[in-house]
Amino acid sequence: MPSWRALALNKLLYRAMRSRFARCNDVHALRATISGLDKLGNYILPPSGLDSVADQLGGVPCDWVLTGRSVSEKVILYFHGGGFCLRSPGVHGALLGRLAEATNARGLMVDYRLAPEFPYPAAVNDCLSVYQTLLDQGMVPGQLILAGDSAGGNLVLTTMMQAREQGLPQPAAAILLSPATDMALNGESAFLLREQDPFFDLGALLLMRNCYLNGHMPCDPLVSPCYGDLHDLAPMMIHVGALEMLQDDSVRLAAQVRRHGGVVDLTIWPGLAHVFPLFYQLPEAREAISRIADFIVHHTDHAALGPD
Repeated sequence: MPSWRALALNKLLYRAMRSRFARCNDVHALRATISGLDKLGNYILPPSGLDSVADQLGGVPCDWVLTGRSVSEKVILYFHGGGFCLRSPGVHGALLGRLAEATNARGLMVDYRLAPEFPYPAAVNDCLSVYQTLLDQGMVPGQLILAGDSAGGNLVLTTMMQAREQGLPQPAAAILLSPATDMALNGESAFLLREQDPFFDLGALLLMRNCYLNGHMPCDPLVSPCYGDLHDLAPMMIHVGALEMLQDDSVRLAAQVRRHGGVVDLTIWPGLAHVFPLFYQLPEAREAISRIADFIVHHTDHAALGPD
């Protein structure tokens, strides 16, 4: 059963986000609505001493997210969510800060180009460019973690798929939070849970999807990774809420990865909303972050030890 805090947050999200998204007719209105997430400070709770330093890698603006603690060689390369159209740096920076703090890592948030001003493949190209630049600068792939939520989870997958095709090494592991993997919205949950999802309504999802695609085919594997070739990718951990319309994007992805012989750890959280680990006040969020940290440390430590 979800905690009472989760139940309370679901009601708050329904009023503060979903009901407002349902009245949005364009991306500008969506962007004004998503800014409301920054006002949920009591639920987000960034770590103390959180700081960011602007940088540019491969021509793409980025921010190093630092917690003031001593760090190892690990880097968490994070692609934020927002339907490829929206950005909420305070919220996503707080989550990345928590992950970095829990793993003694540095966080790197990618400020990829957003639709509709820059539709597909701008974001895909930007994320791959940052990943390749890190490797070119000498980043050890076994100490590099890719992480992302929602649209950012999609970009984690497309980055790993392109890296494989171009002969680049895979990261040590990948973290996917409520990843959006099917732009065709063929998963049953997109319709069965369309009235229960506390965060999005179906119209808002379609609006953002159409802005990103700009007429491109939704089943292209670099748009919808669940239709792609998922062999030889890094081990993945997936967390998704049982109330979200995108639940099947995670379930189908995990099944596909396993069919291709890959390693995937999937958890479906009862009664939880889209990308719930953003809200650190939730006990479920803290537990998810603890599991993610263990997963990251396990795979980076294993890589550091080298082959058996």
